[in-house]
Amino acid sequence: MTDALSWYLASSLLGWLTFPLVFRLFPALTDRGYTLARAAGILLWGWLFWILASLGVLRNDLGGVLFAFVLLVFISLSSFITQYAIRSTNYQLPITNLKDWLSSNTRLIITTELLFLVAFAFLAFVRSANPEAVGTEKPMELAFINAILRSPTLPPNDPWMSGYSISYYHFGYILTAMFARLTGTSGNVAFNLMSALVFAL
Repeated sequence: MTDALSWYLASSLLGWLTFPLVFRLFPALTDRGYTLARAAGILLWGWLFWILASLGVLRNDLGGVLFAFVLLVFISLSSFITQYAIRSTNYQLPITNLKDWLSSNTRLIITTELLFLVAFAFLAFVRSANPEAVGTEKPMELAFINAILRSPTLPPNDPWMSGYSISYYHFGYILTAMFARLTGTSGNVAFNLMSALVFAL
């Protein structure tokens, strides 16, 4: 229960912190990208960590994960500040005020948040009743998550071939490991909670 709550809060925080960026990038959407903000935040946060860790700038640890998080916040807030700097110039762009948008779209925000919460809680409950990673590719996926959590650098160590890095596509497992580190959950719990998070998204 505590682990599920921490994942819900972490993903919600990522969504809210990324919303100023998607608000700026998607002016043509009716919801200004609000319903995409969580997914965008997770993907951008993961990409920043992955590219910087792969280049050797960050280590594959909690410090690296938090640095990528702070970098995401900086990018999002910078876009927000730039938006108002542009509005103050003579060639004013038709950008809606973020505060006004939030106050006039309360119903959309509440509906989106409730839908996400119900979907996340539902699949987290389903996975808690059958949490075993058996069948199809589940054992391999869990092995990848644990290998990423144990690797000091990226690319992560291959759990099947000692001395080699994972040559299989693994970005989704890196996202899972990042959430596990951020929330302090184990790999097997993270495996199930990421399924719930993807379903809710």
